[in-house]
Amino acid sequence: MQRIRIATVVFCVLLLIQIVRAVRREHIRVEISMGWFAATALLLALSLSDRALNLVSGLLGVRDPSFVLLLVAGVLFLSTFFRFSVEVSTLKEQNIVLAQKLGLIEWEVKRQAAEIERVVRDHLMEISPEGRDTEEGDAEEKQQTSAGNEL
Repeated sequence: MQRIRIATVVFCVLLLIQIVRAVRREHIRVEISMGWFAATALLLALSLSDRALNLVSGLLGVRDPSFVLLLVAGVLFLSTFFRFSVEVSTLKEQNIVLAQKLGLIEWEVKRQAAEIERVVRDHLMEISPEGRDTEEGDAEEKQQTSAGNEL
């Protein structure tokens, strides 16, 4: 029993240090770290307090308080993992929607760029007399060349 409690205290202290370091380095958001912090603090309180541990083991009807400590640790961390799984799933769905919207925006930008290019080209053809003459001259030249080749 005593070894489990000591191991739990050491684990909780190390985890609390990791949580604080991760928040300070901005590896995780403060909102997310609060779940881990609360679960670790509760587990640490149970492992340090004989009275609290005996109370919880009496409420659950478990004879050995060390089993309660392991049970509470498992439940706390499983619930924390589940909460994060839900958050990751939500973020994945949001990511898919954003990727689809980005694809639509890219398609629209390409379509508008092609339309602008076509309008500018048409406008330049209308206002450029040498552009029109050159194209008309090229067309006449091609017809004459092809007619000359037929002979």
